[in-house]
Amino acid sequence: MLRPIANEFGVSLGTSGWVSTAQLAGFVIGSWTAGRHLRPVRKVFVTLALLGFFANLCAAAAPNLVVLGTARFAGGISLGLAAWFAWQDAFGNADKTSDVAVVGPLVGVFLPPALTVIIDSLGVRVMFIVLAVIALSPILFAAQVDAKDRLRPHRTRHSATRASRIMLLALGLVTMGGSSVFVYAAAIGTDYSGLEPIAVSLAFSANALVAVPAARWRGRRGPAGMWYLATAVLAFVLPAVHMAPIFVVALISWGFVFFMGMPAAFALLASHSLFPEERAGDAQAVMALGRVFGPLIGGAFIATGATTLMGIAASSIMCCAAGLMLYVDRDRFTDRRG
Repeated sequence: MLRPIANEFGVSLGTSGWVSTAQLAGFVIGSWTAGRHLRPVRKVFVTLALLGFFANLCAAAAPNLVVLGTARFAGGISLGLAAWFAWQDAFGNADKTSDVAVVGPLVGVFLPPALTVIIDSLGVRVMFIVLAVIALSPILFAAQVDAKDRLRPHRTRHSATRASRIMLLALGLVTMGGSSVFVYAAAIGTDYSGLEPIAVSLAFSANALVAVPAARWRGRRGPAGMWYLATAVLAFVLPAVHMAPIFVVALISWGFVFFMGMPAAFALLASHSLFPEERAGDAQAVMALGRVFGPLIGGAFIATGATTLMGIAASSIMCCAAGLMLYVDRDRFTDRRG
């Protein structure tokens, strides 16, 4: 969305990245706060859907970038609540983790080309109206959500273990390094690799398509850190090598290796937590926090055309994350309380 937003409001691509930052800041607040102060009950479910609906409508009518950023911030809170609502029930359960993880790639298969067509033919404001309808649609299932939290009626919180804190840091670094490139991948594909917008959107769909079997994989995944070392390589290649075929291959491969690693990383975090459902909100929050700072890092490089340095920075951050995961995976932490 960044290039169309930049064109709509007459700002640079780097400046339009602040919209993504505002949305992800809201996501951090929503997911972090939810795990501490909210219960997964019907009224919260309805509230997050309504908030997403009105936030997108406000974005569609925004007269300037400041109002748009504010609306996306509110939308980010809604998305943070939604992510927490889904993950708090899945954390610590391998099958449920795979089920929830696959939702994003499934949506990603169809959404990028659909949004591209909408933006090209009707404009970015109509796109936000479409997103408003999508945000409201979960209300159709509100009756299936319990009005009371029968499983966890208490409000006691337990502190994270040392190992889980390191894993949370690693997850934050993964999304920081990844988003510093991935948020600008469409611009890199069109401006530097010479691809048409529709071709880039199809590459994004292929990225999501290969992520589906990766997220649904039921066998052994191996160490999460190894998958993020592979992602680090792609984080360098994507912005640094300006060749259309390599860009497409790197973008598609990213979907597979990233989503092979994510459930493995969540399983590793859960295995070092006695109360894994409490770490679900923490994980989503720190990952969103990484996505807040990632676009700022990437935007600083892409604003000056320093895409090779962009790749070096992104891959270095992700290598640090992978190293931390491999360190925790050695089972050198024996205190599982928290």
